[in-house]
Amino acid sequence: MSSDSESDEFEGFSRAELDEAEARFQQQLLLQGIGDDSDDLESDEESDTDVHVPGPAGDAGNTDGWHDDFLYFERGLPHLFSPTGRTGPTRVMSHDKTPLDFFTLFFNHVLLEMLIEQTDLYAKLQKENKPEENKMAWVRPTIQEMNAFFGLCFEMGIDRKPSTRMYWSTDSFLQSPLHSKTMSRDRFTQIMRYLHFSDSTQQPLPGDPNYDPLYKVKPLQTHFNTAFKQEYTPNRNITVDETMIPFKGRVQFKQYMPAKPHKWGVKAWVLADSQNSYIQYVDIYPGKNATPQTHLGSSVVKRCLQQSDLVGKGYHLYTDNFFTSPELFSALHDNFGTYACGTVRINRRGLPKDIMCKKPTGINERGDMKFRQKGPLVASVWRDKKIVNILSTIHDHSISQVKRRVNINGTFSRQNVDCPKAVADYTCNMGGVDHADQYIQYYCYNHKTYKWSKRVFFVLMEMAKFNAFKLFSLSTNNQTSMTFLDFSISVAKGLVNGYTSETRRGRPSLMPMENRLVQRHMPYSFDKKSRCHLCYMRSQNSREVPIKQTKFGCFDCGKHLCLPECFTKYHTERNCYN
Repeated sequence: MSSDSESDEFEGFSRAELDEAEARFQQQLLLQGIGDDSDDLESDEESDTDVHVPGPAGDAGNTDGWHDDFLYFERGLPHLFSPTGRTGPTRVMSHDKTPLDFFTLFFNHVLLEMLIEQTDLYAKLQKENKPEENKMAWVRPTIQEMNAFFGLCFEMGIDRKPSTRMYWSTDSFLQSPLHSKTMSRDRFTQIMRYLHFSDSTQQPLPGDPNYDPLYKVKPLQTHFNTAFKQEYTPNRNITVDETMIPFKGRVQFKQYMPAKPHKWGVKAWVLADSQNSYIQYVDIYPGKNATPQTHLGSSVVKRCLQQSDLVGKGYHLYTDNFFTSPELFSALHDNFGTYACGTVRINRRGLPKDIMCKKPTGINERGDMKFRQKGPLVASVWRDKKIVNILSTIHDHSISQVKRRVNINGTFSRQNVDCPKAVADYTCNMGGVDHADQYIQYYCYNHKTYKWSKRVFFVLMEMAKFNAFKLFSLSTNNQTSMTFLDFSISVAKGLVNGYTSETRRGRPSLMPMENRLVQRHMPYSFDKKSRCHLCYMRSQNSREVPIKQTKFGCFDCGKHLCLPECFTKYHTERNCYN
């Protein structure tokens, strides 16, 4: 977090450093003969003298404006780091707040009510359009039941089993008492089946000007990004990288990335804090047909900065070679008030070709390096095991060191190796998104589903839980250094909160008894025959009752019932199963 002291008003630069940079800037202007005349110059000859600050490379070259003189006045004064308020959590939580309270900063009642509403609408729509496939009676979930449902989903991510049915197994070796006590297996699978996040009846079709491939999850993405931004202000070093949401089903924008642990899935761009990996913004990729492919990396970075409200505040951005280009970094420096650093591909336009090539001259041994400057841009090439090319508007030609294992006469030892400071800082700050992605995959609910939107939803929920864990860790509440596993268990317990569905003798009906006995029910003819529900339930209590097949029943209850005996008995008697 930023300090309140005047000397540390802006993170990354002290007041003395700013004064020194301004003095050096004015001196270079005077030495170049730019600006007002000064009495400090003793003769006109000094004013006309070209002064160069020699770079360490020593092999001066000038191709397309690139040079190795490292003129500081070309870079200008550094952008001041001026975030909105203090960096870190924006809300101070009291000592009595639990992990669930931190999680509800993102998973609040507004989101929960929206999920219940859309799930209920989708369930009614499915029962109306496909009654034969949706016979089971549907009851709108309550807030307590929906919380318990998601608590069980979090628990399934911690205690993983191959099949959802195993959590309700009666086998003493497999059984999980929590699940059967909380809700029935059929009710859990029914809510999971109808779980929905947007109004399907209002979705624009392909070809419509308002068509959006991400319509099904757009409300989720908007809600979580708004909450992520409201609860935290990033530190100065941030990173943008891609992540993969695992999914092998059918979706038009499914991606294949062989270098990722999960090779198939939905791609998302993520902006995160480099220091603690807090996720600030998530941008799901809708595929090449929905977005322009020219300058894709540049448009992603700019959109992430704009949507996160980080433009013009002096942030230091780190990117990999997919995003990095001289054009993007110059635009970020000049128009977005943002410095950037990242590895770069040598085929990018505008790079110094004398050092950014497959075999640059003079780069033979580990530790060899060369630099070039063009305005605020500094290009560096460095030899490690392989050649590393890096572009930066943050760094100059400063040198740092990294530790490497070196084989000396058959003995390996760790030694310091010289490298550009840009490489050392890139190594420290680029892993923010990867670190968050690692945690998200630990306890994510990942049981099979044919709906890509559900897989995206549960990953977004894990991101919210990870961010809540980071806020909890940064607060004064975490006195015992709670791990992410302990935090996840606490959140799951808090969501279930002792909820127990109503239980009755025999196989429980999910329709409340009041509806079965009080509401008006009319006989209905189904397309196919099935066993009578009442005959079957009575046979479980008494083996002497025969089970009859019938195509008649009650549409509202979703039950096949013999006419007229079983139909009347089911809708009039409280203990009809006896």
